[in-house]
Amino acid sequence: MIIREMDARDIMGIVGLIRNELGYDDISSDIYDRVIRIYNAENYVTFIAEEDGAVIGFVGVMRGLAFELDGEYVRVIALAVSRAYRSQGVGSKLEARVERYAKETGANSIVISSGLSRKRAHVFYGNKGYEKKGYSFIKRLADDKKFSYNDVIYTPIPSRLGKDEGYDASWFDDDEPQEKSEE
Repeated sequence: MIIREMDARDIMGIVGLIRNELGYDDISSDIYDRVIRIYNAENYVTFIAEEDGAVIGFVGVMRGLAFELDGEYVRVIALAVSRAYRSQGVGSKLEARVERYAKETGANSIVISSGLSRKRAHVFYGNKGYEKKGYSFIKRLADDKKFSYNDVIYTPIPSRLGKDEGYDASWFDDDEPQEKSEE
């Protein structure tokens, strides 16, 4: 298993983990675009766990400032591991990579929000030294439109390297992946 920073070819693997492992079936149409924006944003980084060329887990983090914390902090905005690889140390390796990243960037703390129903995640974080601090609240200000991955055919992905790389996402809801069409 390799833990590395994501690149553009990992986007659909991350979208799949968000959808299937985090249970966000009714995600809005812009999840794909959000992953791309996070990938290109200056204060965000995503690390992936890769096994035999497949994304089996990921953790997305952002650096920021807070009124209640000294210095910079790192916030875990998502962590997911494929069911087939759970309880095999993948989450621990991703969490360790976040901790190393936080220290490398001079952050003084790591913050994680976790859904109330994610009891196993709460135990995991507690075992890693995280303390329960409070509740997380959200107020949605706009309606999210429903989306099907069948609507995504071929989208150029702006890359940090300044190149556009196209990925065929039409296979996402199918059992068998299809080859990218040449245009």
